[in-house]
Amino acid sequence: MFDLTAYLTDRTQLIEQELDKALRSADEKPALLHEAMRYSIFTGGKRLRPILCLAACEMAGGQISDAIPPALAVEIYHTYTLVHDDLPCMDDDDLRRGKPTVHKQYDEATAVLTGDALQAMCFEVLAEAAPPPPYTMIDMVKEMAHAAGSVGVVGGQVEDIACTGKQIDIDSLDFIHRAKTARLFIASVRLGAMAGAADKESLESISSFGEHLGLAFQLADDILDGVQDASNPGRLQGDGNLSCLTIMSADEATHLMKSHLADAESALSSFDTTHTAPLINIGRYIDERVAAGQDVPDQKEDS
Repeated sequence: MFDLTAYLTDRTQLIEQELDKALRSADEKPALLHEAMRYSIFTGGKRLRPILCLAACEMAGGQISDAIPPALAVEIYHTYTLVHDDLPCMDDDDLRRGKPTVHKQYDEATAVLTGDALQAMCFEVLAEAAPPPPYTMIDMVKEMAHAAGSVGVVGGQVEDIACTGKQIDIDSLDFIHRAKTARLFIASVRLGAMAGAADKESLESISSFGEHLGLAFQLADDILDGVQDASNPGRLQGDGNLSCLTIMSADEATHLMKSHLADAESALSSFDTTHTAPLINIGRYIDERVAAGQDVPDQKEDS
């Protein structure tokens, strides 16, 4: 039987070690910036996206060592988005993972520059990748840039801000979920699959898995935010952020989440089940957490 807890622990430790080696010392000038970068990275995240990257590489037939650069890149980019999301001009959050956000621990200007430096570092690290044919490092950089830009995470954040406080329809919410969350999940597994030399058909299947898992993840995040809202009347609903629960019931959102998880699992049906176990069990774990009313990896307080 696959032990997901042991798997996640092992892979998290590996990612932590590699991040520590990749980041510059907090003593190196500009010391404040390097200290803030390390602070933002090492505050207890679950490392879900880089773990997905490593798992996709193995499923495609590669070694996890082949996927270290893209795995680090997606985590560094994800951390950049969190630093900027927390800023007063965005979500204006004081805490993340139970610790002061970067602009609270340091100051707003340092937080902006920390995010800028992390975004640049993402591509610096990714440029060290040496994927096997038919892929090149340029293919990986283009993949990451596509997920990160105006039709990806940044575009999703723009729409999120524009729609906050307004009546939103399902199409707008779907665009935000796909751009802001699912795009980076897709990039995580596609980059891993590229590192494992996946063929075109396999890459498309893995992409479908990443898309459905990312959408399910965001729905789970919204559902569990709603659970916290209900248990804490003094808490602002959804922390002021957009939620699927503004246009559908928790039961409807849960049904949709389960549908995406089923589609994610189905997308991997052509692969050997021994190689898909990590990815499939991560999806099932999200479902189990929602059923138990607990948090999922990378929720606002734990991302």
